[in-house]
Amino acid sequence: MAEQNKSNLWLIVGVVVVVLVVIYWFVSSGTEPAATEPATAPVVSSEPAPMDDGAVSVEPPVDAAPVDPAAPAPAEPEAPAAN
Repeated sequence: MAEQNKSNLWLIVGVVVVVLVVIYWFVSSGTEPAATEPATAPVVSSEPAPMDDGAVSVEPPVDAAPVDPAAPAPAEPEAPAAN
């Protein structure tokens, strides 16, 4: 009976080792070493974008007059008086 228990123990240890190796293989397979990838700078174009390219810009146009921060805000209309 002791021989049967010993072989079962080795079987369990072997299965645990195989499972750990498979988990390590799956976890480490998704990452590439940094040394294999050359670092490249992003490509930047020096040409301006066309004016009607369909993109929405939040920046004011270059030829717009600057906003005067000292100018008073436009008055809001008063609500009608309730009778």
